Amino acid sequence: MSRQAKLFWFYWERFGILAILALTLVVFSIFAPSVLSIGNLLTVLCRSAIVAIPAMGMTFAICSGGFDLSVGSVVGLSTCVWAAALPTLGIVPATVLTLAAGALCGVFNGLAITKLKIATFVATLSMSFIIRGVALVATDGSKQMISRTANPEAKFFSQNYAVFGQQIQLVQLLMMVLVFLVGYLLYRYTRFGVYVRSVGSHEPSARTSGLPVDRTLIFVFMLTGATASASALITSSQLMQGAATLGVGFELEVITATILGGTSLAGGKGNVWGSLVAAVMLALIRNGLNLLGLSDEYQRLAIGLILLLALAISGIQELTKEARK
Repeated sequence: MSRQAKLFWFYWERFGILAILALTLVVFSIFAPSVLSIGNLLTVLCRSAIVAIPAMGMTFAICSGGFDLSVGSVVGLSTCVWAAALPTLGIVPATVLTLAAGALCGVFNGLAITKLKIATFVATLSMSFIIRGVALVATDGSKQMISRTANPEAKFFSQNYAVFGQQIQLVQLLMMVLVFLVGYLLYRYTRFGVYVRSVGSHEPSARTSGLPVDRTLIFVFMLTGATASASALITSSQLMQGAATLGVGFELEVITATILGGTSLAGGKGNVWGSLVAAVMLALIRNGLNLLGLSDEYQRLAIGLILLLALAISGIQELTKEARK
């Protein structure tokens, strides 16, 4: 690989997503200038939390050499758990129970992968059907509505607050910031982060070196499940309901944000802050297309094309690395 190519990929891994975000802003400034208003940008930033928070967990999953196709089903199940538990337990126990439910789903994923030796794709895909099936059976396929009159605290995660004269959903914004700060510290400064990168780089070598591979992978999927449940708290708070059908296809958007953010699909290298920027960019695209009057079908098409672009860039990068060897 030439020196110029090395420099390009060096800077692309660190700043590529920022360049794409800047290009997105330029495009919308031409076709939908209202996108760039301070109020709208703050709205986009807050709304990005729904994808960004599970994207942080997915960053660890992909960095470890796998991915989690069950996060959409975990979202659906978690909204049902929260909607059912909130009226009887109160907001704090219901929130803890919801996060625990997501983490437990992650444990089952991790055990299927590490103890039963099932391929990540098959294990998480199977779990996605099982989890959504459990939610459908438990709720009899019906929505679990939350009464705002009886449970005003249900709006906690999506409540608007006035900040510097702008109405923003402050709690979910703070949740997103906190999750990414903790995620970055875990990735960058802990043994767990080192183990995740080592397992993703070459799992057999990690096992030979005596690293706790199984325990690391189980914790990774616990993290992915818990962050999906955190996203479900925001979703359920916004919609004032729980439904097993929520989150269908959600995992693809989360994976798109993670890969686009610079986490290598081959494993061994993650980009926590890149996942955050990519999630914000996806929320910006959805918002901009909505302001242009384009329906959800076009928004899904755009997300699909972006995922294809992200996979193509990741594939080209891996090919250039192989050529260098």
